[in-house]
Amino acid sequence: MGCKGGTGMNQFVYCDVNLCIGCGMCERQCIMSHYDLGMTEVKLNDPLQRARCKTYRQPELKAAVHCKQCENASCMAACPVGAISKRDDMMIFIDESLCIGCRECVLACPFGAVQMAPVTDGRMVATKCDLCIDTKAGTPACVKGCPKKALTLMTDETIKARVLQKREDFA
Repeated sequence: MGCKGGTGMNQFVYCDVNLCIGCGMCERQCIMSHYDLGMTEVKLNDPLQRARCKTYRQPELKAAVHCKQCENASCMAACPVGAISKRDDMMIFIDESLCIGCRECVLACPFGAVQMAPVTDGRMVATKCDLCIDTKAGTPACVKGCPKKALTLMTDETIKARVLQKREDFA
């Protein structure tokens, strides 16, 4: 299920920092979607319940950081074992079973969107936003659950609409 690609571009979640309040609801929604949990079952400090996005809360800036699904993904180029690949729908995918935990992808990502997390066998593996591709969420859960509507799934259509709006605003 999950978010489907096929539009010819790399879809990604965009955070409008002017709307984000840093509440962390995106992280909770991500965990609920990936682990099929209810809100009261989410434990943000449980390393085995890992959100695939990260909320940064600084006095001057609050923002949710997600993988940008880059066309020329530096994380993919940095992975020495080929655990990171690009799917047909343009999504960058990390195969946790191949990940050796070297952290090269974490260092290579210019957005800080790749993070290390433990898995049930005790290893540390790279993880990042997967657009809820293998969940029943449809649209990424963080986008649906953001109380301030600060998150948008960017597609060809949403980008074109924003460009047109900006042109109209400056005309």
